[in-house]
Amino acid sequence: MDEKKEPMTQPVYERLGEALKMRGGAVPVLHCREFYALMEELFTPDEAGLASKMPTRLVSAAELAKETGGDPKVTEELLESMANKGLLASYERDGVLVYELLKLLPGIFEAQFSTGEVSERSKRIAHLFQGYMNLMMQLRDKMGPGAAAGIGPAFPFSRVLTVEQEIPAGVEIQPYDKISQYIENAPYIALGTCFCRHFGELLGNPCEKTKQNCMGLSSAVKQWVARGFGKQISKEEALDILKRSEKEGLVHCTSNIGEELEFICNCCTCHCGILGSLRDADSPSMAATSSFIASLDEEVCSGCGDCVDICPMDALKMGDDVVALDSNRCIGCGRCVSTCPTGALKLELREGAPVPPRDQDALNAAMMSSMQPET
Repeated sequence: MDEKKEPMTQPVYERLGEALKMRGGAVPVLHCREFYALMEELFTPDEAGLASKMPTRLVSAAELAKETGGDPKVTEELLESMANKGLLASYERDGVLVYELLKLLPGIFEAQFSTGEVSERSKRIAHLFQGYMNLMMQLRDKMGPGAAAGIGPAFPFSRVLTVEQEIPAGVEIQPYDKISQYIENAPYIALGTCFCRHFGELLGNPCEKTKQNCMGLSSAVKQWVARGFGKQISKEEALDILKRSEKEGLVHCTSNIGEELEFICNCCTCHCGILGSLRDADSPSMAATSSFIASLDEEVCSGCGDCVDICPMDALKMGDDVVALDSNRCIGCGRCVSTCPTGALKLELREGAPVPPRDQDALNAAMMSSMQPET
């Protein structure tokens, strides 16, 4: 049965893969059995065919039907079906819905798990995503150190936002380092389930941390909420969620752009893909860091070890009497400073801290240019 199906559907999903590859993102598109199995679960052949023809700009159903020569009603039905399944983003522009194909990650992955749904289909999708991610990790392991750029972008997609109250007084804070400013400027805020922790739960690996703490911040999430992928919250509620997340030891992560952010995740090292990959790196401070870094005054350190337990990157370890800090592993999240009872740990500006790309287009360009050409 599969042998009869493959010749009809495989070219459609190959074209879909190329369309997703053009969108960039944190996870590369690899043409392989695992990828096609995932795509066939998410997209019907008709949906895949239409999605592969979508331009990289926003497009309405009428415009897409005209460009592709399709029936306007059928085109609209397919677009709506994909948007309701979290495969496309939709926005209202001058009273008309416009659509864009989401990246594989972030985008499609998060949408599948942001509702907190537990069903046979959600479990199946989780296992298919896991199979694809396992394949990428196996390829990285085979290729050895420095291989990430060979099958994915070397330029970081994500960055860390520091616990704001731990930034020293008198230090000039750039707008892109101030999490409260992003909340204040957000035109619309939506709250959803932490997709990484829910993903783990579907795979039989639950996390003890809370799950209702991932946020979308742009006007784009209005349609997201309307389609049942989250709920609208106030700015005050968003700030409260950030404070509670900090108390749980979660790390604020977002996309590596400086202007309007699409999301803020509150991440744990045990389930979050961003923090997990950083923790496995030899020098996490070279990747998705904040503009700050921890400093340690050994004379003030009491050796209590509270900071060792909460550091997500294992940058702090107990010595003979006091804590030892490995600056190469510090991502500047500020969790240790919040925990330190003596004030031995403080944040300072990171020397040569990179300025994030201005917007999503600039980030995509930086990531694509950091990819090694396929051989």
